Amino acid sequence: MTGSFEIRAILPTGIVALAVAMVTGITAAAAQTTLRFADYSPNRGIRAEMVEDFLTQIETASDGRIKIERYWAQSLLAGTKILEGVRNGVASIGTVTADYTPNELFAYRVGDLPVRNPHEVAGALALYDLATTNPVLQAEFDRLGGVYIANYSVGPIQMVCNRTDLTSVDDFAGKKVRAVGDWSQIFATLGAIPALVPLSEAYQALGSGMVDCSQAYGYTTESYKLYEVGTSFTVIDGGTIQANGLFFNKREFQALDPRDQEMIRRLGREMTEKIAAATRARNQDVIARLETGIDGHVLKVHHFDEADLTRIDEASAPFLDAFSKDAAARGIDGAALIASYRAQIAAHLEALKP
Repeated sequence: MTGSFEIRAILPTGIVALAVAMVTGITAAAAQTTLRFADYSPNRGIRAEMVEDFLTQIETASDGRIKIERYWAQSLLAGTKILEGVRNGVASIGTVTADYTPNELFAYRVGDLPVRNPHEVAGALALYDLATTNPVLQAEFDRLGGVYIANYSVGPIQMVCNRTDLTSVDDFAGKKVRAVGDWSQIFATLGAIPALVPLSEAYQALGSGMVDCSQAYGYTTESYKLYEVGTSFTVIDGGTIQANGLFFNKREFQALDPRDQEMIRRLGREMTEKIAAATRARNQDVIARLETGIDGHVLKVHHFDEADLTRIDEASAPFLDAFSKDAAARGIDGAALIASYRAQIAAHLEALKP
């Protein structure tokens, strides 16, 4: 006879126990999978905290089968290279932004289009559902060798202004406005003068008068201390920019235990909702405190009404048409994709009603 019986027959009991423990330990070590997570942002703030929790939950729920190395603040890959890095296996999991790779993640960019998207949770879950069920998006991710896991929400765009007020879209006329993406051109259509200023320089630009207003979110207004150089804040609650997600290398994902695959997908969906809910709470809290004062700075808060939002929709239409035209050249029904996205947003908004 061979195997453990033979070993037990010729070795003392203590040595047998040690041998078995060593074999078991080697087997467990061999079974453990080490993954590399890459993110372009520093490890701080709401999203980072929840992503850290998500990664820890994976390690815990896998019972030691998975270990994840964290690489924040572009320490493994530059933000513009994370999608490529996930595709070729430099990173196992990565935070990806469609704006950095607009051609590769063309269909996913539907989440950045100027469509009504007033609620962080509804918008995030709408894009999540679309990304996990829509054949066009599924095919896009598959071509890129990626598996979509989660989505990050930032919330509807707002405006913080200095020495002026945006009480309606008419007030955009002649204002120097810092905005990004299609929104810069949309506001220009409404009479604004576009200013190409990064968010990191918005404080100085507002304070110096280089710009009259800057696109912002509630939480960035506080974190970048824009309230110190602003006199008013306008709640637009129209569209948002949210084609930011967590992607997994397809080969590595498929190599995981099926139990771990299901667990990671479930935790990704939960994280998508948690980040969106926390972001909304933070945004709403900041907007409320602006009216009473943050660090002694009080800002007037204005709200665009339905008529204003309708005019923004009208100004946005050419950009949606341009997306559909570009999509057609790629063999994609862009109008249908936009319609599906809007339907998902409407469904989640309805579900959130009390």
